Amino acid sequence: MVRTEMVFPDGPHSRFPVMTALRRALAMVPVLALGAQLTAFAQGACVDKANGFQFQPPKDWTQVPIQVEEKWIATKWLCDKKYDDKESGFTHNPLMRVIIFEKAKILPGGDETGSGGSGNGGVDVKPGDEIDLSRPYVDYKDYLKRNFRDGGFYVSAEKEVKMGETPVTMLEVKIEKLVQTGKKRIYCWIFKAEWGDLAIECEVLEQFVDKLQPTVMNAFKSFRLIARDPNAKKENVGGGPKIKFVDPNETPEMQKKRRLEMEDRMFKKAIADLPKDWTTKRTAHFLVLNHAGVKYQDKVIAHAEAVRTWLDKEFGDIGPGYVQGCILRICKDRDEERAFGSGSGDSWSNDSRELITSESKDGLNPYEFQYLGRGVMNFFFYDKNSELYSALPTWLENGLRGYIGTAVLKANQLQFGPDDSEKTRMNDGAKKGKFKPIRDLVNVTQKDMFGGEDGQYLYAQCTSLIRYLMGPGRGVKKHSTIIKDYLRHLLDVMKENEKAARDAVKAAGGAKTEEEEEEEFRKRRKQDWSAKEKEFLQAVMKAVFGDWTDGDWAGLQASWEKFAK
Repeated sequence: MVRTEMVFPDGPHSRFPVMTALRRALAMVPVLALGAQLTAFAQGACVDKANGFQFQPPKDWTQVPIQVEEKWIATKWLCDKKYDDKESGFTHNPLMRVIIFEKAKILPGGDETGSGGSGNGGVDVKPGDEIDLSRPYVDYKDYLKRNFRDGGFYVSAEKEVKMGETPVTMLEVKIEKLVQTGKKRIYCWIFKAEWGDLAIECEVLEQFVDKLQPTVMNAFKSFRLIARDPNAKKENVGGGPKIKFVDPNETPEMQKKRRLEMEDRMFKKAIADLPKDWTTKRTAHFLVLNHAGVKYQDKVIAHAEAVRTWLDKEFGDIGPGYVQGCILRICKDRDEERAFGSGSGDSWSNDSRELITSESKDGLNPYEFQYLGRGVMNFFFYDKNSELYSALPTWLENGLRGYIGTAVLKANQLQFGPDDSEKTRMNDGAKKGKFKPIRDLVNVTQKDMFGGEDGQYLYAQCTSLIRYLMGPGRGVKKHSTIIKDYLRHLLDVMKENEKAARDAVKAAGGAKTEEEEEEEFRKRRKQDWSAKEKEFLQAVMKAVFGDWTDGDWAGLQASWEKFAK
Protein backbone atom coordinates (compact mmCIF):
# COMPACT_ATOMS: atom_id res chain seq x y z
CA MET A 1 0.00 0.00 0.00
CA VAL A 2 1.21 3.47 -0.84
CA ARG A 3 0.46 6.31 1.56
CA THR A 4 -0.49 9.65 0.06
CA GLU A 5 0.63 12.94 1.49
CA MET A 6 -0.83 16.34 0.58
CA VAL A 7 1.97 18.86 0.28
CA PHE A 8 1.05 22.50 0.88
CA PRO A 9 3.01 25.50 2.21
CA ASP A 10 2.12 24.95 5.86
CA GLY A 11 5.10 22.76 6.68
CA PRO A 12 8.18 23.61 8.70
CA HIS A 13 8.67 27.12 7.33
CA SER A 14 8.23 29.93 9.82
CA ARG A 15 9.69 32.85 7.92
CA PHE A 16 9.35 32.63 4.17
CA PRO A 17 10.31 35.58 2.23
CA VAL A 18 11.14 32.66 -0.15
CA MET A 19 7.82 30.75 0.12
CA THR A 20 5.66 34.02 0.01
CA ALA A 21 5.25 35.60 -3.40
CA LEU A 22 4.74 39.26 -2.55
CA ARG A 23 5.96 40.99 -5.70
CA ARG A 24 8.19 43.80 -4.54
CA ALA A 25 9.17 45.37 -7.84
CA LEU A 26 9.38 44.97 -11.60
CA ALA A 27 10.39 48.10 -13.63
CA MET A 28 9.51 50.55 -16.37
CA VAL A 29 10.06 51.54 -19.96
CA PRO A 30 7.60 53.09 -22.45
CA VAL A 31 6.24 50.97 -25.29
CA LEU A 32 8.73 51.06 -28.15
CA ALA A 33 7.91 51.82 -31.71
CA LEU A 34 8.23 49.15 -34.38
CA GLY A 35 11.70 48.46 -35.70
CA ALA A 36 13.83 49.54 -32.72
CA GLN A 37 17.50 48.66 -33.14
CA LEU A 38 18.95 45.84 -31.05
CA THR A 39 21.75 46.79 -28.67
CA ALA A 40 25.24 45.37 -29.16
CA PHE A 41 26.36 43.11 -26.29
CA ALA A 42 29.16 44.04 -23.94
CA GLN A 43 30.91 42.06 -21.26
CA GLY A 44 28.54 41.04 -18.48
CA ALA A 45 25.71 40.02 -20.78
CA CYS A 46 23.17 37.61 -19.29
CA VAL A 47 23.15 34.49 -21.50
CA ASP A 48 20.76 31.66 -20.61
CA LYS A 49 21.27 28.73 -22.99
CA ALA A 50 18.85 26.49 -21.12
CA ASN A 51 15.90 28.86 -21.55
CA GLY A 52 17.02 30.36 -24.85
CA PHE A 53 17.63 34.08 -24.35
CA GLN A 54 20.28 36.71 -23.78
CA PHE A 55 20.28 40.40 -22.96
CA GLN A 56 22.45 43.16 -21.53
CA PRO A 57 21.41 44.04 -17.96
CA PRO A 58 21.72 47.68 -16.91
CA LYS A 59 25.06 48.80 -15.56
CA ASP A 60 25.30 48.86 -11.76
CA TRP A 61 22.39 46.43 -11.39
CA THR A 62 23.11 43.27 -9.39
CA GLN A 63 21.99 39.78 -10.31
CA VAL A 64 19.78 38.26 -7.61
CA PRO A 65 19.71 34.48 -7.01
CA ILE A 66 16.64 32.50 -8.00
CA GLN A 67 14.76 30.57 -5.34
CA VAL A 68 15.63 26.88 -5.44
CA GLU A 69 11.99 25.94 -6.00
CA GLU A 70 11.33 28.58 -8.69
CA LYS A 71 9.67 27.17 -11.83
CA TRP A 72 8.88 30.27 -13.89
CA ILE A 73 11.41 33.07 -13.27
CA ALA A 74 14.68 32.60 -15.16
CA THR A 75 16.73 35.58 -13.91
CA LYS A 76 16.40 38.69 -11.73
CA TRP A 77 18.45 41.91 -11.66
CA LEU A 78 18.15 44.51 -8.91
CA CYS A 79 18.96 48.20 -9.29
CA ASP A 80 21.61 49.17 -6.73
CA LYS A 81 20.11 52.63 -6.25
CA LYS A 82 17.10 53.36 -4.06
CA TYR A 83 14.38 55.76 -5.16
CA ASP A 84 12.28 57.57 -2.56
CA ASP A 85 8.55 57.96 -3.14
CA LYS A 86 7.65 61.45 -1.94
CA GLU A 87 3.97 60.64 -1.42
CA SER A 88 4.18 57.38 0.53
CA GLY A 89 7.62 57.78 2.11
CA PHE A 90 8.68 54.28 0.95
CA THR A 91 11.85 53.51 -0.95
CA HIS A 92 11.96 51.31 -4.03
CA ASN A 93 14.61 49.44 -5.99
CA PRO A 94 13.60 48.60 -9.58
CA LEU A 95 13.78 44.87 -10.28
CA MET A 96 14.03 43.33 -13.75
CA ARG A 97 12.97 39.74 -14.39
CA VAL A 98 12.66 37.26 -17.22
CA ILE A 99 9.71 34.86 -16.94
CA ILE A 100 9.19 31.62 -18.90
CA PHE A 101 5.88 30.32 -20.30
CA GLU A 102 6.25 26.96 -22.04
CA LYS A 103 3.47 25.70 -24.32
CA ALA A 104 4.49 22.10 -23.60
CA LYS A 105 3.28 22.50 -20.03
CA ILE A 106 -0.18 23.64 -21.05
CA LEU A 107 -2.85 21.30 -22.38
CA PRO A 108 -6.25 22.41 -23.71
CA GLY A 109 -8.21 23.69 -20.74
CA GLY A 110 -5.10 24.85 -18.92
CA ASP A 111 -4.03 21.59 -17.28
CA GLU A 112 -0.37 20.84 -16.89
CA THR A 113 1.09 17.87 -18.68
CA GLY A 114 1.09 14.94 -16.29
CA SER A 115 -1.50 16.48 -13.97
CA GLY A 116 -3.47 14.05 -11.87
CA GLY A 117 -6.69 16.04 -12.18
CA SER A 118 -8.05 14.52 -15.36
CA GLY A 119 -9.78 11.57 -13.75
CA ASN A 120 -8.71 9.12 -16.43
CA GLY A 121 -9.13 6.07 -14.24
CA GLY A 122 -6.70 4.12 -12.12
CA VAL A 123 -2.99 4.76 -12.41
CA ASP A 124 -0.30 2.59 -10.91
CA VAL A 125 1.80 4.58 -8.47
CA LYS A 126 4.79 3.76 -6.33
CA PRO A 127 6.50 5.47 -3.38
CA GLY A 128 8.20 8.66 -4.51
CA ASP A 129 5.68 9.44 -7.27
CA GLU A 130 4.05 12.86 -7.19
CA ILE A 131 0.97 14.39 -8.79
CA ASP A 132 1.43 18.10 -9.37
CA LEU A 133 -1.75 20.03 -8.59
CA SER A 134 -0.38 23.46 -9.46
CA ARG A 135 -2.03 25.27 -12.34
CA PRO A 136 0.54 26.60 -14.83
CA TYR A 137 0.28 30.16 -16.04
CA VAL A 138 -1.41 30.52 -19.42
CA ASP A 139 0.49 33.69 -20.27
CA TYR A 140 2.02 36.83 -18.76
CA LYS A 141 -1.34 38.47 -18.00
CA ASP A 142 -2.40 35.35 -16.10
CA TYR A 143 0.92 35.42 -14.21
CA LEU A 144 0.45 39.08 -13.32
CA LYS A 145 -3.11 38.56 -12.14
CA ARG A 146 -2.20 35.63 -9.91
CA ASN A 147 1.01 37.07 -8.44
CA PHE A 148 0.84 40.84 -8.18
CA ARG A 149 -0.24 41.99 -4.71
CA ASP A 150 1.14 45.52 -4.34
CA GLY A 151 -2.05 47.31 -5.40
CA GLY A 152 -4.77 47.60 -7.99
CA PHE A 153 -3.44 47.49 -11.55
CA TYR A 154 -4.68 47.59 -15.13
CA VAL A 155 -3.15 47.19 -18.59
CA SER A 156 -2.98 50.75 -19.93
CA ALA A 157 -1.34 50.02 -23.30
CA GLU A 158 -0.68 47.02 -25.55
CA LYS A 159 1.03 46.78 -28.92
CA GLU A 160 2.03 43.93 -31.26
CA VAL A 161 5.34 44.47 -33.08
CA LYS A 162 8.29 42.51 -34.47
CA MET A 163 11.87 42.63 -33.30
CA GLY A 164 13.67 41.26 -36.34
CA GLU A 165 11.69 38.11 -37.10
CA THR A 166 10.41 37.66 -33.55
CA PRO A 167 6.81 38.67 -32.70
CA VAL A 168 6.74 40.78 -29.56
CA THR A 169 3.83 41.98 -27.43
CA MET A 170 4.57 45.20 -25.55
CA LEU A 171 2.52 45.87 -22.43
CA GLU A 172 2.25 48.83 -20.12
CA VAL A 173 0.66 48.31 -16.70
CA LYS A 174 -0.20 51.02 -14.19
CA ILE A 175 -0.53 50.50 -10.44
CA GLU A 176 -2.53 53.41 -9.06
CA LYS A 177 -5.21 52.16 -6.63
CA LEU A 178 -4.87 50.68 -3.13
CA VAL A 179 -1.14 51.37 -3.24
CA GLN A 180 0.69 51.93 0.04
CA THR A 181 4.25 51.94 -1.30
CA GLY A 182 3.84 54.48 -4.10
CA LYS A 183 2.25 54.50 -7.55
CA LYS A 184 4.20 52.44 -10.05
CA ARG A 185 4.34 51.53 -13.70
CA ILE A 186 5.21 48.12 -15.13
CA TYR A 187 6.50 47.53 -18.63
CA CYS A 188 6.79 44.10 -20.14
CA TRP A 189 7.88 42.80 -23.53
CA ILE A 190 6.75 39.28 -24.40
CA PHE A 191 8.85 37.50 -27.03
CA LYS A 192 7.12 34.69 -28.94
CA ALA A 193 9.20 31.55 -29.52
CA GLU A 194 8.14 28.29 -31.13
CA TRP A 195 8.15 26.58 -27.74
CA GLY A 196 6.37 29.37 -25.81
CA ASP A 197 6.86 32.91 -24.48
CA LEU A 198 9.67 34.76 -22.74
CA ALA A 199 8.65 37.91 -20.90
CA ILE A 200 11.08 40.56 -19.66
CA GLU A 201 9.45 42.91 -17.17
CA CYS A 202 10.46 45.88 -15.04
CA GLU A 203 8.70 48.24 -12.60
CA VAL A 204 9.57 51.70 -11.27
CA LEU A 205 7.95 54.37 -9.20
CA GLU A 206 5.75 56.60 -11.34
CA GLN A 207 7.69 59.65 -10.17
CA PHE A 208 10.90 58.35 -11.80
CA VAL A 209 9.61 57.00 -15.10
CA ASP A 210 11.33 59.67 -17.19
CA LYS A 211 14.60 59.38 -15.31
CA LEU A 212 14.88 55.59 -15.62
CA GLN A 213 13.45 55.21 -19.11
CA PRO A 214 16.77 55.19 -21.05
CA THR A 215 18.37 52.62 -18.75
CA VAL A 216 15.51 50.14 -18.86
CA MET A 217 14.84 50.65 -22.59
CA ASN A 218 18.42 49.75 -23.46
CA ALA A 219 18.10 46.47 -21.56
CA PHE A 220 14.77 45.64 -23.21
CA LYS A 221 16.10 46.50 -26.67
CA SER A 222 19.05 44.14 -26.16
CA PHE A 223 16.83 41.13 -25.43
CA ARG A 224 16.84 38.40 -28.06
CA LEU A 225 16.03 34.73 -28.42
CA ILE A 226 18.77 32.15 -28.94
CA ALA A 227 18.70 28.40 -29.55
CA ARG A 228 17.92 26.40 -26.42
CA ASP A 229 20.51 23.90 -25.26
CA PRO A 230 18.80 20.85 -23.65
CA ASN A 231 22.11 19.87 -22.03
CA ALA A 232 22.15 23.15 -20.10
CA LYS A 233 18.75 22.58 -18.50
CA LYS A 234 18.90 22.53 -14.71
CA GLU A 235 17.02 20.04 -12.61
CA ASN A 236 13.57 21.25 -11.62
CA VAL A 237 12.99 20.86 -7.88
CA GLY A 238 10.06 23.27 -7.85
CA GLY A 239 7.19 22.55 -5.52
CA GLY A 240 3.66 23.82 -5.24
CA PRO A 241 0.54 21.92 -4.15
CA LYS A 242 0.87 18.23 -4.91
CA ILE A 243 0.07 14.74 -3.77
CA LYS A 244 3.17 12.78 -2.82
CA PHE A 245 3.07 9.01 -2.54
CA VAL A 246 5.04 7.84 0.48
CA ASP A 247 5.79 4.30 1.59
CA PRO A 248 3.74 3.81 4.81
CA ASN A 249 6.32 1.27 5.97
CA GLU A 250 9.23 3.63 5.44
CA THR A 251 11.90 2.98 8.06
CA PRO A 252 14.07 5.73 9.56
CA GLU A 253 16.93 4.47 7.39
CA MET A 254 14.79 4.70 4.24
CA GLN A 255 13.62 8.18 5.23
CA LYS A 256 17.19 9.32 5.82
CA LYS A 257 18.21 8.05 2.37
CA ARG A 258 15.28 9.88 0.74
CA ARG A 259 15.99 13.12 2.56
CA LEU A 260 19.71 12.95 1.80
CA GLU A 261 18.87 12.61 -1.89
CA MET A 262 16.58 15.63 -1.75
CA GLU A 263 19.18 17.56 0.24
CA ASP A 264 21.76 16.82 -2.45
CA ARG A 265 19.39 17.95 -5.23
CA MET A 266 18.51 21.17 -3.43
CA PHE A 267 22.13 22.00 -2.62
CA LYS A 268 23.34 21.36 -6.16
CA LYS A 269 20.60 23.50 -7.70
CA ALA A 270 21.16 26.33 -5.20
CA ILE A 271 24.86 26.41 -6.10
CA ALA A 272 24.17 26.16 -9.84
CA ASP A 273 21.81 29.17 -9.67
CA LEU A 274 24.22 31.42 -7.76
CA PRO A 275 25.47 34.64 -9.39
CA LYS A 276 29.23 34.70 -9.84
CA ASP A 277 30.02 37.04 -6.92
CA TRP A 278 28.39 34.80 -4.28
CA THR A 279 30.44 32.32 -2.25
CA THR A 280 29.59 28.86 -0.91
CA LYS A 281 30.67 27.05 2.24
CA ARG A 282 29.70 23.74 3.82
CA THR A 283 29.47 23.37 7.59
CA ALA A 284 28.37 20.45 9.75
CA HIS A 285 24.65 21.08 9.18
CA PHE A 286 24.35 23.85 6.58
CA LEU A 287 25.18 24.91 3.05
CA VAL A 288 26.04 28.61 3.34
CA LEU A 289 25.49 30.87 0.32
CA ASN A 290 26.98 34.27 1.07
CA HIS A 291 26.88 37.71 -0.54
CA ALA A 292 27.68 39.64 2.64
CA GLY A 293 30.88 40.28 4.54
CA VAL A 294 32.95 37.37 5.82
CA LYS A 295 32.62 38.50 9.45
CA TYR A 296 28.83 38.55 9.23
CA GLN A 297 28.85 35.16 7.51
CA ASP A 298 30.92 33.68 10.32
CA LYS A 299 28.57 35.16 12.90
CA VAL A 300 25.53 33.64 11.17
CA ILE A 301 27.21 30.23 10.89
CA ALA A 302 28.30 30.21 14.53
CA HIS A 303 24.81 31.11 15.73
CA ALA A 304 23.00 28.59 13.52
CA GLU A 305 25.37 25.75 14.45
CA ALA A 306 25.08 26.60 18.15
CA VAL A 307 21.27 26.49 17.99
CA ARG A 308 21.34 23.20 16.09
CA THR A 309 23.77 21.65 18.59
CA TRP A 310 21.57 22.80 21.48
CA LEU A 311 18.47 21.31 19.82
CA ASP A 312 20.23 17.97 19.33
CA LYS A 313 21.16 17.93 23.01
CA GLU A 314 17.79 18.99 24.41
CA PHE A 315 15.31 17.46 21.94
CA GLY A 316 17.21 14.88 19.94
CA ASP A 317 14.97 12.12 21.31
CA ILE A 318 11.56 13.48 20.24
CA GLY A 319 11.53 11.36 17.09
CA PRO A 320 13.59 9.16 14.78
CA GLY A 321 13.53 11.50 11.78
CA TYR A 322 16.69 12.56 9.96
CA VAL A 323 17.10 16.33 10.12
CA GLN A 324 17.75 17.41 6.55
CA GLY A 325 20.62 19.78 5.83
CA CYS A 326 19.59 23.42 5.51
CA ILE A 327 20.60 26.25 3.19
CA LEU A 328 21.65 29.48 4.90
CA ARG A 329 21.38 32.26 2.32
CA ILE A 330 23.01 35.53 3.41
CA CYS A 331 22.11 38.54 1.27
CA LYS A 332 24.20 41.69 1.24
CA ASP A 333 21.30 43.88 2.43
CA ARG A 334 17.54 43.96 2.97
CA ASP A 335 16.85 45.13 -0.58
CA GLU A 336 18.53 42.05 -2.00
CA GLU A 337 16.72 39.83 0.50
CA ARG A 338 13.34 41.27 -0.54
CA ALA A 339 14.22 40.88 -4.23
CA PHE A 340 15.22 37.26 -3.68
CA GLY A 341 11.91 36.59 -1.95
CA SER A 342 9.96 38.04 -4.85
CA GLY A 343 9.09 34.82 -6.69
CA SER A 344 6.20 32.97 -8.26
CA GLY A 345 3.32 32.18 -5.94
CA ASP A 346 3.27 28.44 -6.60
CA SER A 347 7.04 27.85 -6.49
CA TRP A 348 7.85 26.37 -3.12
CA SER A 349 8.50 22.94 -1.70
CA ASN A 350 8.06 21.24 1.65
CA ASP A 351 11.28 19.42 0.79
CA SER A 352 13.16 22.71 0.85
CA ARG A 353 15.13 23.73 3.90
CA GLU A 354 16.29 27.31 3.45
CA LEU A 355 16.71 30.27 5.79
CA ILE A 356 17.41 33.78 4.53
CA THR A 357 19.07 36.63 6.35
CA SER A 358 20.84 39.83 5.32
CA GLU A 359 23.59 42.01 6.64
CA SER A 360 22.61 45.39 8.02
CA LYS A 361 25.17 48.17 8.18
CA ASP A 362 22.62 50.65 9.52
CA GLY A 363 21.25 48.61 12.43
CA LEU A 364 17.81 48.24 10.85
CA ASN A 365 17.74 44.43 11.04
CA PRO A 366 17.54 43.86 14.81
CA TYR A 367 15.56 40.63 14.54
CA GLU A 368 17.64 38.72 11.98
CA PHE A 369 19.06 36.29 14.52
CA GLN A 370 15.64 35.74 16.08
CA TYR A 371 14.34 34.66 12.68
CA LEU A 372 17.41 32.50 12.20
CA GLY A 373 17.11 30.67 15.52
CA ARG A 374 13.38 30.10 15.15
CA GLY A 375 13.82 28.83 11.63
CA VAL A 376 16.46 26.31 12.68
CA MET A 377 14.14 25.15 15.46
CA ASN A 378 11.15 24.75 13.15
CA PHE A 379 13.08 22.66 10.61
CA PHE A 380 14.54 20.53 13.41
CA PHE A 381 11.19 19.73 15.03
CA TYR A 382 9.48 19.11 11.68
CA ASP A 383 12.15 16.69 10.49
CA LYS A 384 12.51 14.90 13.81
CA ASN A 385 8.77 14.29 14.14
CA SER A 386 6.48 16.16 11.75
CA GLU A 387 3.29 14.93 13.40
CA LEU A 388 4.46 16.01 16.84
CA TYR A 389 5.51 19.36 15.39
CA SER A 390 2.04 19.93 13.92
CA ALA A 391 0.38 19.10 17.26
CA LEU A 392 2.51 21.24 19.59
CA PRO A 393 0.20 23.20 21.91
CA THR A 394 0.23 26.97 21.74
CA TRP A 395 1.99 27.54 25.05
CA LEU A 396 4.84 25.19 24.22
CA GLU A 397 5.36 26.11 20.57
CA ASN A 398 5.30 29.86 21.10
CA GLY A 399 7.27 29.59 24.30
CA LEU A 400 10.06 27.65 22.61
CA ARG A 401 10.04 30.02 19.62
CA GLY A 402 10.47 33.00 21.91
CA TYR A 403 13.07 31.25 24.05
CA ILE A 404 15.25 30.12 21.16
CA GLY A 405 14.62 33.23 19.08
CA THR A 406 16.10 35.58 21.67
CA ALA A 407 19.15 33.42 22.39
CA VAL A 408 22.47 35.25 22.06
CA LEU A 409 25.80 33.56 21.37
CA LYS A 410 28.58 34.72 23.67
CA ALA A 411 31.94 32.99 24.14
CA ASN A 412 30.61 30.08 22.04
CA GLN A 413 27.73 29.53 24.45
CA LEU A 414 24.05 30.34 23.91
CA GLN A 415 22.59 32.65 26.55
CA PHE A 416 18.81 32.58 26.85
CA GLY A 417 17.86 35.94 28.29
CA PRO A 418 14.80 38.04 27.35
CA ASP A 419 15.21 40.90 24.93
CA ASP A 420 13.96 44.44 25.58
CA SER A 421 10.59 43.94 23.89
CA GLU A 422 9.86 40.84 25.98
CA LYS A 423 10.84 42.68 29.16
CA THR A 424 8.45 45.49 28.25
CA ARG A 425 5.55 43.10 27.57
CA MET A 426 6.21 41.23 30.80
CA ASN A 427 6.27 44.44 32.86
CA ASP A 428 3.15 45.82 31.18
CA GLY A 429 1.34 42.50 31.39
CA ALA A 430 2.00 42.23 35.12
CA LYS A 431 0.84 45.80 35.79
CA LYS A 432 -2.34 45.37 33.73
CA GLY A 433 -3.16 41.90 35.06
CA LYS A 434 -3.04 40.31 31.61
CA PHE A 435 -1.43 36.99 32.55
CA LYS A 436 -3.28 33.72 33.04
CA PRO A 437 -2.71 31.22 35.84
CA ILE A 438 -0.21 28.60 34.59
CA ARG A 439 -2.86 25.93 35.10
CA ASP A 440 -5.04 27.69 32.51
CA LEU A 441 -2.21 28.80 30.22
CA VAL A 442 -1.25 25.23 29.29
CA ASN A 443 -4.81 24.63 28.06
CA VAL A 444 -5.04 27.72 25.85
CA THR A 445 -5.63 27.15 22.14
CA GLN A 446 -4.13 29.24 19.35
CA LYS A 447 -7.50 30.91 18.77
CA ASP A 448 -7.93 31.71 22.44
CA MET A 449 -4.44 33.17 22.77
CA PHE A 450 -4.44 35.46 19.77
CA GLY A 451 -8.16 36.02 19.29
CA GLY A 452 -8.29 38.96 21.70
CA GLU A 453 -6.22 41.96 22.71
CA ASP A 454 -3.97 40.13 25.19
CA GLY A 455 -2.05 37.95 22.72
CA GLN A 456 1.22 39.87 23.03
CA TYR A 457 1.21 39.50 26.81
CA LEU A 458 0.31 35.81 26.73
CA TYR A 459 3.04 35.16 24.16
CA ALA A 460 5.54 36.78 26.51
CA GLN A 461 4.16 34.74 29.41
CA CYS A 462 4.60 31.48 27.44
CA THR A 463 8.21 32.40 26.70
CA SER A 464 8.83 33.33 30.33
CA LEU A 465 7.36 30.00 31.48
CA ILE A 466 9.75 28.12 29.17
CA ARG A 467 12.63 30.21 30.53
CA TYR A 468 11.73 29.07 34.03
CA LEU A 469 11.27 25.40 33.09
CA MET A 470 14.52 25.31 31.08
CA GLY A 471 16.35 27.29 33.77
CA PRO A 472 15.84 27.27 37.55
CA GLY A 473 12.85 24.95 37.22
CA ARG A 474 15.22 22.11 36.43
CA GLY A 475 16.35 22.26 40.03
CA VAL A 476 12.82 21.59 41.31
CA LYS A 477 11.92 17.89 41.19
CA LYS A 478 8.25 18.49 40.35
CA HIS A 479 9.11 20.95 37.57
CA SER A 480 12.28 19.49 36.08
CA THR A 481 10.68 17.15 33.53
CA ILE A 482 7.46 18.98 32.63
CA ILE A 483 8.47 19.73 29.03
CA LYS A 484 9.79 16.23 28.29
CA ASP A 485 6.81 14.59 30.00
CA TYR A 486 4.40 16.78 28.06
CA LEU A 487 5.97 15.85 24.70
CA ARG A 488 5.93 12.15 25.60
CA HIS A 489 2.26 12.13 26.59
CA LEU A 490 1.34 14.33 23.62
CA LEU A 491 2.71 11.58 21.37
CA ASP A 492 0.55 9.03 23.21
CA VAL A 493 -2.59 11.12 22.66
CA MET A 494 -1.70 11.55 19.00
CA LYS A 495 -1.42 7.77 18.59
CA GLU A 496 -4.84 7.31 20.18
CA ASN A 497 -6.29 9.91 17.79
CA GLU A 498 -4.67 8.09 14.87
CA LYS A 499 -6.22 4.78 15.87
CA ALA A 500 -9.65 6.39 16.30
CA ALA A 501 -9.39 8.04 12.88
CA ARG A 502 -8.43 4.76 11.20
CA ASP A 503 -11.30 2.93 12.89
CA ALA A 504 -13.75 5.64 11.77
CA VAL A 505 -12.59 5.43 8.15
CA LYS A 506 -12.91 1.63 8.13
CA ALA A 507 -16.35 1.82 9.74
CA ALA A 508 -17.52 4.25 7.07
CA GLY A 509 -16.88 1.53 4.46
CA GLY A 510 -17.42 2.29 0.78
CA ALA A 511 -15.57 1.03 -2.26
CA LYS A 512 -12.16 2.55 -1.60
CA THR A 513 -8.72 1.59 -2.77
CA GLU A 514 -6.03 1.35 -0.12
CA GLU A 515 -4.61 4.66 -1.37
CA GLU A 516 -7.99 6.41 -1.11
CA GLU A 517 -8.53 4.95 2.35
CA GLU A 518 -5.14 6.22 3.48
CA GLU A 519 -5.88 9.71 2.16
CA GLU A 520 -9.29 9.69 3.87
CA PHE A 521 -7.59 8.71 7.14
CA ARG A 522 -5.16 11.62 6.94
CA LYS A 523 -7.98 14.08 6.36
CA ARG A 524 -10.03 12.61 9.20
CA ARG A 525 -7.11 12.68 11.62
CA LYS A 526 -6.39 16.34 10.84
CA GLN A 527 -10.07 17.31 11.10
CA ASP A 528 -10.46 15.51 14.43
CA TRP A 529 -7.39 17.21 15.88
CA SER A 530 -8.60 20.66 14.81
CA ALA A 531 -12.14 20.09 16.06
CA LYS A 532 -11.12 18.51 19.36
CA GLU A 533 -8.03 20.53 20.23
CA LYS A 534 -9.28 21.42 23.71
CA GLU A 535 -10.28 17.82 24.36
CA PHE A 536 -6.82 16.59 23.37
CA LEU A 537 -5.11 19.27 25.46
CA GLN A 538 -7.12 18.16 28.48
CA ALA A 539 -6.14 14.54 27.81
CA VAL A 540 -2.45 15.47 27.80
CA MET A 541 -3.00 17.66 30.84
CA LYS A 542 -4.48 14.71 32.74
CA ALA A 543 -1.61 12.42 31.74
CA VAL A 544 1.09 14.92 32.74
CA PHE A 545 -0.49 16.63 35.75
CA GLY A 546 -3.09 14.07 36.83
CA ASP A 547 -1.54 13.53 40.27
CA TRP A 548 -0.90 17.21 40.93
CA THR A 549 -2.63 18.80 43.90
CA ASP A 550 -3.78 22.39 44.22
CA GLY A 551 -0.67 22.92 46.30
CA ASP A 552 1.56 21.65 43.47
CA TRP A 553 -0.01 24.15 41.06
CA ALA A 554 0.35 26.92 43.61
CA GLY A 555 4.01 26.04 43.97
CA LEU A 556 4.62 26.22 40.20
CA GLN A 557 2.72 29.50 40.01
CA ALA A 558 4.71 31.06 42.85
CA SER A 559 8.06 29.84 41.48
CA TRP A 560 7.35 31.24 38.04
CA GLU A 561 6.09 34.59 39.39
CA LYS A 562 9.23 34.96 41.50
CA PHE A 563 11.39 34.14 38.47
CA ALA A 564 9.46 36.50 36.18
CA LYS A 565 9.82 39.58 38.40
